[in-house]
Amino acid sequence: RAGRGRRQRRRVAPHRLVAVTDAMAAAGADDGRYRLGAQEIDVRDGVARVTGTTTLAGSTATADRLFRSVAGGAPSDPSLLRAVAQTSTNPARRLGGDDLGLLAPGARADLVALDASSLEVHRVMRAGAWVGTASG
Repeated sequence: RAGRGRRQRRRVAPHRLVAVTDAMAAAGADDGRYRLGAQEIDVRDGVARVTGTTTLAGSTATADRLFRSVAGGAPSDPSLLRAVAQTSTNPARRLGGDDLGLLAPGARADLVALDASSLEVHRVMRAGAWVGTASG
């Protein structure tokens, strides 16, 4: 049931939730045939399956899509803060990176700037330098 997961997330301390994707090479790519190690993978309608079977072969969800999912269909300030925490701050803390997952003097300064209305990737900064845009 769709609502069950949301209710369970509310019971867990927000600083303990980490959103992850097990994305494979076809993440963000068009439907088609891909390889995952020695396995041939077919992606149809964004779902990756081992060729000729119904076995799922990992996710095609990108981190920005995961962020939008956590933020919800009608993002509000609290849902956006939750999405930032679950996709950035909390994972960085779990990994033990003192300079990761935060914006502060001396921190690494990796960030993704999203479009305010669509939450699509607009620009990316890595180690304090802009590296590109979503459109290339």
